Amino acid sequence: GESASGDPEILFTFDDGPSPTTTPKVLDELKKHGIHAVFFMVGEMAGSENKKVPAIVKRILAEGHVIASHTMKHHDLCRLKSEDAAAADIDDGIAAIEGVAKIKLAWFRTPYGARCDRVEKLLAARGLAHFHWDLDPQEWKHNNAEQAFTYVTGNLARSASRNVLLMHDIKTATVKALPQILDWIETENKKRTEAGKRPIAVMGDGGFWH
Repeated sequence: GESASGDPEILFTFDDGPSPTTTPKVLDELKKHGIHAVFFMVGEMAGSENKKVPAIVKRILAEGHVIASHTMKHHDLCRLKSEDAAAADIDDGIAAIEGVAKIKLAWFRTPYGARCDRVEKLLAARGLAHFHWDLDPQEWKHNNAEQAFTYVTGNLARSASRNVLLMHDIKTATVKALPQILDWIETENKKRTEAGKRPIAVMGDGGFWH
């Protein structure tokens, strides 16, 4: 949608984590650039037996990011056999993530962005807002950091509105593409400022959430 100011804006969101190997690298990069993001976690990942996971969840919150839910098992909620199974995937995911994060979750993203009457009904009953995206570099599919970088920066270069970017903190391609994207934004914004043009605003830059 249009940004309030009519300027290009980007919000970084990361799905499917947390991963003990890749998520810390994503966090390092965001911290280096002073950017806050939204992490849509999968309950199985957040509540996993891995001893490193609770510390990562704690770090995500301590560094000012938002944690949200992406279901328990990442099922396509519209294709599950029953509404009860879909409800369980939503509820179990929230319970698992809240159990580790010790906060109430307000935002939710449905796996694959799958929307149907069933999903709308289940979310409405729970007072959950669905958080979609505008830019999907598909790096989870092709695993190519260069392709992801070209897609994201190409779209941002032409944008005059708000862009919610979908990436995946469990993918190596994301870890590789993220620093390149953030460096590109900084360079691009220097050029724009010197030329008297509107820079690309990174939502969550500084203390967006607090």
